[in-house]
Amino acid sequence: MSTQIITSGRILAVNELILRNLRAVIRTVPAITKWLAILLFLINFRSWPLMWHFRVFKPVLLIQARLQLLKWRTMLLSKEARDKRVDKWLDENLTPIGEDPLEMVTVCKMRATIDECDYNGHLSNSSYAKTLDNARFETALAMFPRFFGYGGRVALGGTHFTYLREIPMLAQYEVRTTVAAWNQKWLFIVHRFVSKPKSKKLKKDVDSRAKQTKTPGEPISNTIMPAIATPLDAMNTPFSSTPVNASTQETSAALKAAAASLASSKEPDGATLHTIAVSEVCFKIGRITVPPSLVLATHGFSAPPSEFGSSLASYSITHPPPHWAKVKALLSLPFGGSPKTLRTFLSGGWRDIPESDRWWDQALSGVVEQKRKARLEVVSGLRSGMEGAQALTPM
Repeated sequence: MSTQIITSGRILAVNELILRNLRAVIRTVPAITKWLAILLFLINFRSWPLMWHFRVFKPVLLIQARLQLLKWRTMLLSKEARDKRVDKWLDENLTPIGEDPLEMVTVCKMRATIDECDYNGHLSNSSYAKTLDNARFETALAMFPRFFGYGGRVALGGTHFTYLREIPMLAQYEVRTTVAAWNQKWLFIVHRFVSKPKSKKLKKDVDSRAKQTKTPGEPISNTIMPAIATPLDAMNTPFSSTPVNASTQETSAALKAAAASLASSKEPDGATLHTIAVSEVCFKIGRITVPPSLVLATHGFSAPPSEFGSSLASYSITHPPPHWAKVKALLSLPFGGSPKTLRTFLSGGWRDIPESDRWWDQALSGVVEQKRKARLEVVSGLRSGMEGAQALTPM
């Protein structure tokens, strides 16, 4: 017992001595050093614990808050009237009815903060992937937000980057995201990191540099954007999904074609393109993969009215596309559906529909299907190239 008391007393004495010495060191540190430490802590606020989670999930929290406010405002109404109000709000605020999925653009505005830049004073290459977490989630909430309400999730299968120009420290930039194409499993999304010139002189400089970097020669067919020279043009290492000793020239050409086709030296508004990235995502409910075309169609995306013999200029909530009635019958409580019914359909019920009657494919037919096929030829080369890289072994 006495030994324990002595030992505890020694521990307390040692701790008190450490604290006394620490206070003495702090008192000797100049005040300017303390303020610099505080400033360093503050300017790195974007890297504080849980800040990534806050930035990524803030949009969905705002949506949930707005929906909850609506439910509180309608709590005194009958269940039927409340369901109609909520259903209308969801259609007006969370459903891009009548949009072309290949033309819709979402913009994520960012700044190259100090904590995300490297020692050269530019946005670090590792920070591009971090920024894409925000951009992808904002795109998902803009294009297919209700999929998450059915218990679905969007899984990332891979991201490919091509760096064209650096982004200076503290510069403002945008991530402009569009859907490039899809197949039965994967949705390919293109992200373009751009910045806007601050003056006419800078804009002229950007235009002159763009002309110098363009690749001469015949343009590639079925391209998404005008072709320019990219770092991938200098690649001599072929990738292929076939064994290493087989010919890989076609896949290598597809990789270079994808990079050249997706990259453009100028944006329509004159913004400078810094980096281009392609993300591959798939839609999951549990372990079941949902076809991208089905997810898009259940959110109201559609080919233009002219494809269905309509004289309308475009579809809207008041004049929805023809397939929207089928979606409402599965989804909306006022129309006899429910989120649970649609979840069951997305989880495999769609397989019971004959191919000739699959309204989700018909909704995205015509000009949308033509663009999808042309763009798929471009972006699919990226995936086949990376799959081929798995077969490469050290010599």
